Amino acid sequence: MSTMRPPSAAVTAALTVPLLLALSACSHESDRAADRTTATAPGSSGTATGSASAAPTYPTFAAQDYSYHLEVLCFCPQTGTVEVVVHDGEVEQATSVDGPLAGSPAPEFARLTINDILEQAHAPGIAKKKIEWPDGQDHPSSVMIDRIAQGVDDEVTYTIKDVQTTVVPQG
Repeated sequence: MSTMRPPSAAVTAALTVPLLLALSACSHESDRAADRTTATAPGSSGTATGSASAAPTYPTFAAQDYSYHLEVLCFCPQTGTVEVVVHDGEVEQATSVDGPLAGSPAPEFARLTINDILEQAHAPGIAKKKIEWPDGQDHPSSVMIDRIAQGVDDEVTYTIKDVQTTVVPQG
């Protein structure tokens, strides 16, 4: 008794096409999560900060010196929780505190200030965003960004916890 086998070209195509479609949504680990495009979308409330020529029109986090814990959920390498230290509005240090990279410097896509995350959420062309900003809190607790409508694997969610502002001595 012989069995019918599909032609090898048909089998190859049947296996390759879905794989190529799934991989076409992939990008380098930092291409999407660390995309820092200029934000111009209007916001509803909060403290606007920035330079006089390019001040954001959406709510921002006023502190310039602080630390916080960041979790990045995306189609990217999982880093666990990252402790981010910000000085003068710039990331000074970002270290993985748990997960597979505990104790190591965090990847570039997780080296973000809270305002970097808000800037990404308000960038032109963002298909959808959801910012959870509890009443009375000076920073959001989570930011979900979907960059491409009907896109696959382009969504990213940032969870912001344990924000501690730092008083920097003057003089």
